[in-house]
Amino acid sequence: MSCTPSATINPALWSAAISSHNPTLLWIDDFEPGLALYRAMFERLGFRVLTASSGRAGVRLASLHHIDIVVTDYEMPAMDGEAVATAVKANNPRIPVIMFSGSTLVPIRARRVVDALCDKAGSRDQLLATIHRLLHKKGVRTLQPPPVAQASHHGHRTVA
Repeated sequence: MSCTPSATINPALWSAAISSHNPTLLWIDDFEPGLALYRAMFERLGFRVLTASSGRAGVRLASLHHIDIVVTDYEMPAMDGEAVATAVKANNPRIPVIMFSGSTLVPIRARRVVDALCDKAGSRDQLLATIHRLLHKKGVRTLQPPPVAQASHHGHRTVA
């Protein structure tokens, strides 16, 4: 359910691992400068990214386009992340929804609606690993995990 720690993922390897089908990620957040940043970051990683600066706009995009995964903020005016996740799941229960929030006050009922909860202050590698895990679980088979070197925890190669 939560964003789990993972080994460091090299963005170049991740981009190379995505084949002809670029998964479509819908990012919903009322902080528009953040939307531009995440769009650029995830497009560079090979995703097709749609953005919405409100919950209602995001739910509308989800109903009009093929979406592979949704990332939504929790605290937004008019329609919060829980309402977004509920509406997206009502329209298509197979779409994984990640709540990406800096709030420590996300209620249990909101956590039950989403597939994962990631902290905005957390590692981008953890977020990316969570996105990959949920896409794989959903069956988006064209997205393959990048090779991860695990020779040591110091990032050095171990030679036997």
